[in-house]
Amino acid sequence: MYILYLDEAGDPNSWGDSNHFVIGGVAIYEGQVYHYTTELDRIQQKYFPGITIGIPFHGSVIRAGRGQFKGLGPIKQQELLSDLYEIIGCSTFPNLVAFATTAHISYVKTPDQVLHDVFQDICQRFNTFLLRLAQRGKPEKGLLIIDHAHEDHYRRFISEFQKSGTQYGYLGNIVDIPYFAGIQNTRMLQLADLCAYATYRRYENNDRSFFDVIVDQFDNRSPKKPDGLKHLTIDRRCTCEACHWR
Repeated sequence: MYILYLDEAGDPNSWGDSNHFVIGGVAIYEGQVYHYTTELDRIQQKYFPGITIGIPFHGSVIRAGRGQFKGLGPIKQQELLSDLYEIIGCSTFPNLVAFATTAHISYVKTPDQVLHDVFQDICQRFNTFLLRLAQRGKPEKGLLIIDHAHEDHYRRFISEFQKSGTQYGYLGNIVDIPYFAGIQNTRMLQLADLCAYATYRRYENNDRSFFDVIVDQFDNRSPKKPDGLKHLTIDRRCTCEACHWR
């Protein structure tokens, strides 16, 4: 089974200061969860030796130097982020597969609509990944674990998708209901946060520093065709990785 951990970057309810909203994350093969948890624990010990209670890694918090990360200073904060993104960037398929869907402000009609559409899109991309595995003779089912920021909305959406399907079809390979947790509860949601944050920075700030580290980990059928990455925008001239090949 693959577990898709999802987190958000940006705010679907507030468009005064930003132009993008992202749901992104990582699908981890169930047997690899312990491995990635251990890797992130090891990085914590490198920067916070002697502290055994888990310090959650949140991309925007580290970059801004807030909380526990303030004492590291800007250079160490950057080194920490580099080490964390290398965990994703150096992963081998199919142990970890990245997914992200980004909506531009031009696509947005209402907060509920954009949350629905972005979530629907990323669920379908995960389902398509699972279908492709089955076609290769490696059938797997999928489970969703989501940061609890918009739990009520996600529960409603997935119930709708399971009953009526999505605009792309049924999500036959995603089993059960989604489960919800806080980023402090599982290291895997911290990897999801890092994926969503890097994607957000790429679109919102044209900052590719960490996006380029993980871009090859997005689900793809062939090089330069990242099926796991989607950009929802009305701009048909967009040449980003998600739009260019489509």
